[in-house]
Amino acid sequence: MNIHIEFCIKWNYGPEFERVSNIVLAINSEVKITSNQSPPRSGAFEVTINENLIFSKFELNRFPTENEIQDWLQLWKCFMT
Repeated sequence: MNIHIEFCIKWNYGPEFERVSNIVLAINSEVKITSNQSPPRSGAFEVTINENLIFSKFELNRFPTENEIQDWLQLWKCFMT
């Protein structure tokens, strides 16, 4: 499973990137997490799993909860088996 997180540096979303990454890796240490491979958009915090957008701060105006993150991983685990 590959997770990509685009996060805004200008607005200091790095701690949220770390929080989400740590939750993911605590659940499944084999997940590959990548981040900003190009300059991020201002205000961005978007999460994709295997290139499918699953969370957008642009749409929800908030960061993901721990329960949401757990649900993503459970859903994708079921999807991939």
